[in-house]
Amino acid sequence: MSQNTSTSTSTSTSALAGTGVSIDIRNVVKRYKSMTAVDDVSLSIEPGEFLTLLGSSGSGKSTLLNIIAGFISADSGAIEVGGKDLTKVPPYRRDLGMVFQHYALFPHMSVWDNVAFPLKRRRISKAQVAERVQRALDVVELGHLGKRRPTQLSGGQQQRVALARAIVFQPQALLMDEPLGALDKRLREQLQLEIKRLHRELGTTFVFVTHDQEEALAMSDRIAVLRDGALVQVGTPVELYERPASRYTAEFLGESNIFTGRNHGVDEGSALVVRPEHVRLSAVGSALPTGHNAVDGVVREVVYLGSGLRVEVALPDGRHLITRSEVRGALTPSPGLPVAAHWHPEHALVVRDDTAA
Repeated sequence: MSQNTSTSTSTSTSALAGTGVSIDIRNVVKRYKSMTAVDDVSLSIEPGEFLTLLGSSGSGKSTLLNIIAGFISADSGAIEVGGKDLTKVPPYRRDLGMVFQHYALFPHMSVWDNVAFPLKRRRISKAQVAERVQRALDVVELGHLGKRRPTQLSGGQQQRVALARAIVFQPQALLMDEPLGALDKRLREQLQLEIKRLHRELGTTFVFVTHDQEEALAMSDRIAVLRDGALVQVGTPVELYERPASRYTAEFLGESNIFTGRNHGVDEGSALVVRPEHVRLSAVGSALPTGHNAVDGVVREVVYLGSGLRVEVALPDGRHLITRSEVRGALTPSPGLPVAAHWHPEHALVVRDDTAA
């Protein structure tokens, strides 16, 4: 990108920037007949924060986002934005931007008219519409494509148009429902960086929905993990990855080696979590680092990942253990090789085993 383009984009972004607002979700419940889609969820989102709602299909993350947006009514509970109760306020009066997974662009309109649409609905003057639309398109680096139709754009460009349309009226917060789910890996990673840049420069509160754990880790200030409509854990990416509170969070957010059992003095079941990158492999019978825990096994599979190796070790009791190591380590693993898998106790975490819940 040229220096002039960078300066222009920065100027346009600052012109669209607003002050992020807090979003408070208070004891929200949503049921569909016998199914509870959102189960008494309470969550406070800080002004200007990038919070991701993360969960598998059916976890309630999109339902909760749509309740914030006003497209779905909760059975009970409240939604406050900037300290104002919006629970009964219709979506078009909430002043919230929304980006959908499948863009929801008007195919018969030009890119420029798609972005201008929310401004025209708000009866903003033609001069202001023209200025704001151009700024928004410049921010997403599509200022030169305003005359094209959405069908003449790539998937990534269409998603940028959707982003421009969502920020053009300077919403209090921007809500995104799996906006990158339909894109290929390379383009998805590119737009992750674009969205992070927008968040940083706009200062707007972002609420982002995804089922992709890597996406959540890469983009978020905090992550709220949902399961079966309930809130499981909230924390920064580092907190959730390195200090999961339960087995479910540990297994959902990244690969984990899990050893189950019962923790003395604790009524419920417990699990010992060791992340693959903390497990080392040595030849059976060789001296191990002092204090390391170890289990013997046999290499079952080796996968080359470019930056390292993913090695699966079969243990005597039939379980499998995963390690991630350097390509040119001290030991070259190959299928059938007997090994000792070991780790330092400080890299093992005892958590609540909630998988049977």
